[in-house]
Amino acid sequence: MKLAEALRILDSLAPLRYAEAWDNVGLLVGDPEAEIARVLVTVDYSAEVAEEARAMGASLVVAYHPPIFAAVKRVPHDALWADAVRRGIALYTMHTALDSARGGTNDVLADACGIGARRPIKPAGPGEPEDVGQGRIGDAPGSSRRDLVARLKSAFALDHVMVAGSLDLPARRIAVMAGAGGSLLEAAIQAGADVFVTGELRHHDAVSAARLGVLAVATLHSNSERAGVRAFGDRLRGALGPTVDVRSSERDADPFVFA
Repeated sequence: MKLAEALRILDSLAPLRYAEAWDNVGLLVGDPEAEIARVLVTVDYSAEVAEEARAMGASLVVAYHPPIFAAVKRVPHDALWADAVRRGIALYTMHTALDSARGGTNDVLADACGIGARRPIKPAGPGEPEDVGQGRIGDAPGSSRRDLVARLKSAFALDHVMVAGSLDLPARRIAVMAGAGGSLLEAAIQAGADVFVTGELRHHDAVSAARLGVLAVATLHSNSERAGVRAFGDRLRGALGPTVDVRSSERDADPFVFA
């Protein structure tokens, strides 16, 4: 399969027009006319993942976080993306496009929290489907905050999460935002959320949420995204078909651990 065809399929699963204006998404490295046979899907294109890609002979790495983000004026010889250029490995990223898309990181996070009917906290905009946008919020009748935390840990295979606020109250309306979700915290609270689940949250935001009676739950940044990225990898495998070997990285991990 040519990379150009794979790009069309990738965009159908997480349309790049859904990405935030500040983001850097799409094909960052690679020749659209090149043939691809093996694809590695990951949250981060770390040194460990780059080695994994080389070992499996990947011709395309789909990395959720952009391996190139800021403007580049010089090419560092030891940059991982520069090494990918030398080796003919294409790099593609979807980041906030996957956050907004149906079945993306935020929908997978909402599923883990037991949210049924839901809507975006920040809709994608005029002309786009109502269920597309940043974050998700929905009611969770009968849920307790402790049960929600236990469910989240089980679904994402986490031993610990960080919480700010009381666990001894009901969880009536839950809001989620994968990654760093602080920018949507105020909107979620205004929409009636009494639980806010994200990857990471600034100290003063956690203090503010707890003061208002809202439970803030933080999993560490990429832990809130990894299950959604793996689910995306499964969908991509089905969409690309049996002639392309699509694997989810086994070496991708959050850089932080609890010591």
